[in-house]
Amino acid sequence: LRTVLVPHDGWWGEAEHNITQATLQPIQNPATALAALLSGDVDFINPVPIQDVARLEGNSDVKVIQGIEARIIMLGFDQQQGASEGGAGSSDIFLDPKVREAVAKAVNVPAILQTIMRGNAEVASQLVSAAMHGYSDAAGTPYAHDPDAARALLEEAGVSGATIDLKCPNNRYLNDESVCQAITAMLAQVGLNATLDAMPVQNYWPELRADNFDMYLLGWSPGTFDAEHPIRFLAATPNEEKKLGSWNFGGYSNARVDELLPMIQSEIDDTKRQSMLDEVASILQDEVAYVPLYVQPLVWGARSNIELTQRPDDFFILRWVTVN
Repeated sequence: LRTVLVPHDGWWGEAEHNITQATLQPIQNPATALAALLSGDVDFINPVPIQDVARLEGNSDVKVIQGIEARIIMLGFDQQQGASEGGAGSSDIFLDPKVREAVAKAVNVPAILQTIMRGNAEVASQLVSAAMHGYSDAAGTPYAHDPDAARALLEEAGVSGATIDLKCPNNRYLNDESVCQAITAMLAQVGLNATLDAMPVQNYWPELRADNFDMYLLGWSPGTFDAEHPIRFLAATPNEEKKLGSWNFGGYSNARVDELLPMIQSEIDDTKRQSMLDEVASILQDEVAYVPLYVQPLVWGARSNIELTQRPDDFFILRWVTVN
């Protein structure tokens, strides 16, 4: 299925592009997309497979456009008491913050970034990256990799050797399934047996909505480029009437966070607002509401004659493209 776009002759403004026609062609296989770019059959692909960046950089006919996306990749937990009976999503072990902290200390994020992301990502410590408005400089640093401490926490919580379900998409984020495989191995090393259940994204969201998980991988890019955004969607207690916490699949809830959110949304004094955002960031980190892993990289590929603008939300804007 191809989508063909042409400029609108009645556009009221001055064109910032020189495109006469743009054809959008979905290519599911990354290797096929890469071959199409190298042969000149297509002018642009997104994303470029991480392992092929060096290959493209050595070809003068194409170029790699790299940056850091606004998207944070994180781990979420089922934190709802007795949410289901039997099977995935039936374990209550993540109600204990010690167990969530054990996961945070068990996962070696720098190793994941070096081996799986080939050094093309940054470690995250919050639900937004440092480039976003409202990022908290006052909050703590990323959870340090400490497998001995992770084992001790699991022993203290009485869940060493427990088995959990880890849900993961295999076609939503860069190298998502490979990241989850690495996490599964790291958890096993500290005494937490994770059964990986990876699936296409069209099946993934219904599984999370049905609370059919113990732990899950999630990526979040704030559409407003502001730290309030993930608090509203990921950290607020789920409330359909108020349209809060709609992506808080695990049911995390903190009364103080809920109290601060409307204050953050209405405060116009930047200093006061930032102080409230700092408090929320500290609460989420102290309680290990989520385990932020890394800021997803942007890796686009284009023919050398294409000029474009790369946005941190991974939006490809046709009106900012020039074909030389």
